Amino acid sequence: MRGRKPKPTALKILDGDRADRINRAEPRLPEADLDPPDHFCCDSDGLDFAREHWDELAPMLASVGLLTEGDRPALALLCEAHALIRLDPLDYKARDLYRRMLVEFGLTPSSRSRVAAKAETPANPLADFLMTDAG
Repeated sequence: MRGRKPKPTALKILDGDRADRINRAEPRLPEADLDPPDHFCCDSDGLDFAREHWDELAPMLASVGLLTEGDRPALALLCEAHALIRLDPLDYKARDLYRRMLVEFGLTPSSRSRVAAKAETPANPLADFLMTDAG
């Protein structure tokens, strides 16, 4: 696939994209369990670093709707790359993976600059009805 990767729907909503650009039929995944993956419990290979990073990022991402059960493996990968960097700061493959995963979650200044978080508005059933496809 060529071109720019599509922006996640949660980021489109936070950014205030036009309603016709938001996929209302996108599958809704359940909210993520904020507990770290089971394999983060061990001290081997610096997984304590991964667990600490998970405990830092998971609540923050969940609070803005950017962490679902389907996103847990990607966040685990981000945290594991962080642990590898802590163990070997010169591991450039881990650093590149970490950077790419930060961008996926909107956690870099440039990726975040495209998102304008808006205050949550109360539910409006009429607006929701008008925004849905009548077909």
